[in-house]
Amino acid sequence: MAPLPDPGPPAPPRVRRDGDTLRFEGALTGLNAGAVWRDAVREAEGARVLDLSGLTTLDTGGAALVLAAEVAAGEGASVQGASRPVGAVLERTRVASRAPPAETPARPLGLIRGLGAAAVGAGRNAQDRVAFLGEGAATVVNAVRRPRDLRWADVMRHLDEAGTRAFGLVALLGVLIGIILAFQSSVPMRQYGAEVFIPRLVGISLVRELGPLMAAVILAGRTGSAFAAELGTMTVNEEVSALRIMGVDPMVLLVLPRLIAATLVMPVLAMLMNLAGLIGTAGVMLSLGFPLQITASQVSGFVTLRDLFGGLFKAALFGLVIAGIGCRAGLSAGSGPRAVGDAATSAVVGGIIAIVVLDGILAVLFFRLGL
Repeated sequence: MAPLPDPGPPAPPRVRRDGDTLRFEGALTGLNAGAVWRDAVREAEGARVLDLSGLTTLDTGGAALVLAAEVAAGEGASVQGASRPVGAVLERTRVASRAPPAETPARPLGLIRGLGAAAVGAGRNAQDRVAFLGEGAATVVNAVRRPRDLRWADVMRHLDEAGTRAFGLVALLGVLIGIILAFQSSVPMRQYGAEVFIPRLVGISLVRELGPLMAAVILAGRTGSAFAAELGTMTVNEEVSALRIMGVDPMVLLVLPRLIAATLVMPVLAMLMNLAGLIGTAGVMLSLGFPLQITASQVSGFVTLRDLFGGLFKAALFGLVIAGIGCRAGLSAGSGPRAVGDAATSAVVGGIIAIVVLDGILAVLFFRLGL
């Protein structure tokens, strides 16, 4: 069988002048832009409109030719008719071609201008957070309506990374926290002969507050930073931009599986933290001379299912918030060698602050509702 002939480089695009309009037609890529470069720049002189409606393909090499033609056309020339993918490539190339002057020193801002710039920056950050929250909510609703769009293989992978691999650390910290709480509680309890009530105190503290909160801190440190670093690397390498150009929604492909995995795994981690803490408390009670039956009866008689379900609800909400903050930090990462590290730091700090504030709000809400 004879080998297929080499098709060679793609055919050069057509560049023609029509009055004040310079029209680009066909596929304009780095492989064929050189063939029409001189003619395009010469024909662009004096043109008022650069029409890209006839372009079927454009890469960064072809976009460089369009920008060169725009410069040759002079001020007042406009680029029109570009399709969405073509416009995206052209805009990315335009932004990348702009470089700030290196020798221009930054002028210090006055007090009033500095406060105004800080307020504007804070407003833009708040706007970005609200936009990400709305986009995430819309993605979740659309996933409920069209579950086939969700990649369950990615959800299972993130469940393993965020949950299964964290079991050992959560159990170890849970036992230590239970031991510490029981020993510290035994000091004042001994003065009143109330050491038998230590399991009640530790149990309600773990189930309602400390179990979900400590599990959330572990999730923010392990998983929130991992989400931010992974998505930040993809953002720096322009993989997220490539997904958007191909018509793939990064919220569906990258963010939604992580949100679901973190929300599902957090109640499990909180429950493991509670059980490990109670085991540590039981060990301390044994050392104080109280049998396991006393510890079990004290916990079961005081800690109710309402307390348990309230703590698990908090845990699920903490997981959703931590995953959302980590994903947003990664997708909003800047450029340069420090971008990924800054994104991971922002995810951890923002996640811990958010869960502490949210825990305080929920504590007041539960108290007002009598839960």
